[in-house]
Amino acid sequence: MQSGSTMNIDLQLRDLERRAHERSGGRPMPLQDWVALAEAWRISEALRETRGNRAAAARALGIGRRTLYTKMEKLGLTPVWMVRNPPES
Repeated sequence: MQSGSTMNIDLQLRDLERRAHERSGGRPMPLQDWVALAEAWRISEALRETRGNRAAAARALGIGRRTLYTKMEKLGLTPVWMVRNPPES
């Protein structure tokens, strides 16, 4: 029998897979894309948990700070303070 948290994760993954399937025109999402999506999600969660402290997030993830920066760049994750506000009309 599955625990409640395992069932919840299964439901979330099925929902994510359904959405990805819809967006890709019914084609399955390649494994590499799934891995990148999972990595981006976990990094975002670690940053949220540490209130944006990248050094603390890297420690929580068990990776070096420079590795975290590289992964963030590769995955297109931008720190909030680096996002420019659109010009006002």
